[in-house]
Amino acid sequence: MGVNKSLFFEERVKIIIAAVLCVEKDKVRNDALLDKDLGADYLDKAVIQMNLEDEFGIVVPDKDIADKNKVSEIVDYIKKRTDATVPR
Repeated sequence: MGVNKSLFFEERVKIIIAAVLCVEKDKVRNDALLDKDLGADYLDKAVIQMNLEDEFGIVVPDKDIADKNKVSEIVDYIKKRTDATVPR
């Protein structure tokens, strides 16, 4: 995966998280925790999950998203899942 494609996914994920949590996008850093740093609760995570599914055209199982609390973990997960579903 090229750097530009990688940054493209990261940017889109961060925009979704910022929009759902009503925070400035610059607060959605890779090391930010959804709950402690950005104030997300379990319902917010469910809305983020649904938005990620819609945006990237993938299914994100509840068990996969439940253990991801750091922004970078979600970005990496989406990159891997999207890369796996895009024909080469």
